[in-house]
Amino acid sequence: MNENFFVTGGTGLVGANLIPRLLRAFPSSQVTLLLRGRSEADVDSRARQLSARISIEFGIPDAPARVRALTGDVTRDRLGISGHEFSRLATTVTHIVHGAATIRFDHPIEEARFINLEGTRRVLSFADLALRQGGLKRVLYIGTSSVSGRREGPIYEHELDTGQAFFNTYEQSKCESEQLVRTHRADIPITIVRPSIIIGDSTTGMTSTFNVIYIPLRLFHRGFLTMLPAHPETLMDLVPVDWIGNVITHLLAIEGASGKVCHLTAGPRRAVPLSELIDRARVFFDRESPLARPRTVAFVSQDQFARAREAMEPRLATLLEQLDTLLPYVSVNRLFDSATTDQLLSGSGIQIPRFGDYAERIFAWCLKTGWGKTAP
Repeated sequence: MNENFFVTGGTGLVGANLIPRLLRAFPSSQVTLLLRGRSEADVDSRARQLSARISIEFGIPDAPARVRALTGDVTRDRLGISGHEFSRLATTVTHIVHGAATIRFDHPIEEARFINLEGTRRVLSFADLALRQGGLKRVLYIGTSSVSGRREGPIYEHELDTGQAFFNTYEQSKCESEQLVRTHRADIPITIVRPSIIIGDSTTGMTSTFNVIYIPLRLFHRGFLTMLPAHPETLMDLVPVDWIGNVITHLLAIEGASGKVCHLTAGPRRAVPLSELIDRARVFFDRESPLARPRTVAFVSQDQFARAREAMEPRLATLLEQLDTLLPYVSVNRLFDSATTDQLLSGSGIQIPRFGDYAERIFAWCLKTGWGKTAP
């Protein structure tokens, strides 16, 4: 049987980078995307644009013939797919990659649950049907290392609910979603992956999203970020999106990954200290986009930062409000263990690059695209 991948979240940063890798690794495969859209014509157009880009950028000339899209939504019954297509997909799909989720930190918890938890529930229901009626081989669920919530210190792949509190509803709803996925591991061949903070491609710097770590970087580039309530040695667990795509593709290709939970993280040895991240950004931005005076960041206490914000002019204080949902991630030292992932990658040749080896490509993409406002 030729592989037929069903992918939710396929136009997001991870999905768009995963699809070409699946097409390459499985030469006879087909990829079916679940896309929300105003109409079938709108969904078809987006799928054609994505496959055309893959064909050109990744040198896969038959990509347009191997990628198709179905109009649907993970929050709807039968995933919002029409009856005939739903039945056909259930009998032909061999792999399900569930990546659709809301990544907003400020959703009310019920809204975050509706998308992340209930969407996952419906995908698992479809997986159960595909296992009974067709030739389903594997489900890969894309979670997040942030299910660890406010925990600090060593965090292991087998752990999930340890009574931790959460910084936001995204973390909580994703933790609840993974709990649900784990209850199906005895019946469905499932691999759970937990990426940490995903940034651009390590070879090109390319990214389609400029959130999380990119928000303080942009403020720093503009000269607005001059202090942080953080410790300079706090480790930032950053992972490039191309490495994520390569690892997921490998895990889908090997039987040993079924039933496993895998941290897709840099880990303590490869994570970058916050001070190094800022220093590298400072050197690059001062060279390529200098301001009247060199950029600097002072590391201060929470109280000092709060007092400084109260004294700021309103416009600057408003700009720094963008940091509020991100500051927790520079206040805790999360040390993600990846023993399971390391074992499954042994002999594959897939290695995570060091941040210092590709950092300038990440920064250069930001300037080249005007932080996502223009095409490169």
